[in-house]
Amino acid sequence: MKTRQFIITLLIFAMANTSASESQSTLEIIGSGVFDVNTTRTYTIDENTEIYKDGEKIEHTLFEIIGSGFKTAFTLTDDVNGNVDSGTINALELITNIRGPVTSLSPISVLEQPVLLTSDTVEVNTSNIELGQIISVSGYLNNNNSLKATRTAMEDLDQWKVRGFITHITPNRLDIGSLSINLSGATLLNCESGINNGTHIEIMMDSDSNYQVGTPIDTIISIECLKLNQLAEESLVLPSVIQGFISDKTGQDFWLNDVKVEVNQNTVYENGEMSFIDEWVNVEVQGVFDTESSEIQADVVRFVDHRIEITFPVEPENIILNESITLLGTAFLATPQTKDNSNILTTGLLSPRQIHIEGYVDSQGIAYLSKIVNNGNSNFNRVSIRGDVNAINNPVFSILSIEVDATNSLIVNQGTGVIDLTTFFNLLNIGSQVEIKNAVYDQITNTFIDGNIAIKKIGSSQKNAPVQIKEIIGSGIIGGFGTATITATPDRLFGTSFE
Repeated sequence: MKTRQFIITLLIFAMANTSASESQSTLEIIGSGVFDVNTTRTYTIDENTEIYKDGEKIEHTLFEIIGSGFKTAFTLTDDVNGNVDSGTINALELITNIRGPVTSLSPISVLEQPVLLTSDTVEVNTSNIELGQIISVSGYLNNNNSLKATRTAMEDLDQWKVRGFITHITPNRLDIGSLSINLSGATLLNCESGINNGTHIEIMMDSDSNYQVGTPIDTIISIECLKLNQLAEESLVLPSVIQGFISDKTGQDFWLNDVKVEVNQNTVYENGEMSFIDEWVNVEVQGVFDTESSEIQADVVRFVDHRIEITFPVEPENIILNESITLLGTAFLATPQTKDNSNILTTGLLSPRQIHIEGYVDSQGIAYLSKIVNNGNSNFNRVSIRGDVNAINNPVFSILSIEVDATNSLIVNQGTGVIDLTTFFNLLNIGSQVEIKNAVYDQITNTFIDGNIAIKKIGSSQKNAPVQIKEIIGSGIIGGFGTATITATPDRLFGTSFE
């Protein structure tokens, strides 16, 4: 079978009818399987697909037990179509970011690396995580060395592992976040230019029974430099899809680690808009990638999470330090990725303040904080909210638990302009994304009124329909959702992947 010259990195999730925390050991596959990737691409695994876990080849039967939730890299065979949105997987590797002991429970850390668990994390025998428990973690790596986990699993591991960015290096030691590594005798792999602060590396180590939090680890096997843009040696321009946390921005352009994303007037923003671009926001970018310049010209920027924005007065008692902010009955949880330049979460408030928060909700409706801004004195006559509609009762609709009365509002639909109340509710569906600005909060009815309303995305009655399925006995659906990067290095099958 001829192999198409592509490499793709991807996160595969379990979307099962049963709880994600249940053991995956009972899954049995019938025939080949189709993975749905971001609802725009479908790839097939058949009997000829080779599957690896952290470099070691495994059988299909084991993959069906453990495969959900991993970050992966794979190549496609020559049946891939011209848009690279369907085809058969030739070979696939499952990748873990961290393997080792749990070193903190509040917040959860593994090998001293902060890990965010959400309702969307696939948990394999890790529902009750304990200190010292040995687990493996896959997920999205942020440039502050925190991880948004897509999968955790309890395993009996002889070797530990961590991927991340060097935060402090001396001739004898380096740090990955808070974890210290003794460099004495360590073997460097693929580090032709050496290692420095900010270098992206993978460290393999023997398990260390003497390891204690805050002390250097001495059992290092190897340190490998992970070059995110190490693609084909020749200059190529390739269609690509990459996903990750925004690490930096300048003007309209931004970076996903060391890949520069360039946008223009034709770039389409899905589930958000250009103003949402900010550090530590999780996005997917689809476009054309130049392997020589490590730049991608963005055709589509899609904000991964179901976003929520609120500007509203916050009382000092609404804040639990280093844990959460409660707004309008919803607790927004702090994460290792939360951006809080005003230090509101760490120091609290002395008096009520107008706070702007940006965040997201997971599949179970749990809300998380992405960014917090102090906007000055409290003002109930200038509040705003943006998010997905979850209840409709004309002339009122709700976002989270917050009711909005649209009766006296100016309503705008993108593309058509000002519309009346009847037209608005005819367009509105559960899941529509709506923004209300410059509204008044009626403290008697606990309702937003008299605002400027804009429809940002029309919901679909099919939004909760099943994705294309991989046929499984007794356990539901395995789907795909995540990161894809197309390269031209078939001889170095898994030499490159994007965090």
